Amino acid sequence: MNYRIQHLDVLSVASLGALLYAGVALVLAIVISLFSSMIVAGMGHMGMPYAYPFMMVGPLMIVIFPLFYGVFAFIVLAIITALYNLFAGWTGGFLITLQPEPARPGSTPQIPA
Repeated sequence: MNYRIQHLDVLSVASLGALLYAGVALVLAIVISLFSSMIVAGMGHMGMPYAYPFMMVGPLMIVIFPLFYGVFAFIVLAIITALYNLFAGWTGGFLITLQPEPARPGSTPQIPA
């Protein structure tokens, strides 16, 4: 069965993409924050006392980086989705082929509502 995706809702694509990107950015920010805090703490122990104020950069990055990344992803994905909708009107959109999944033994068939 062939189907065409001719239109995507800009707000739904941008919102979901922004949340996904912000989630990935949060994980990366936590990892980077841990390493940078250890480096700055090590600098303080090596006789560089001016390094201690920089220990707040890591926790601050955990908040700012995902927000910035999520907003940026929302804007970019909204633009890309709007362009896709424009170009899909000219070219017909993506052509996808769907194949029904064979029923597994012991499962009850699902009747669409």
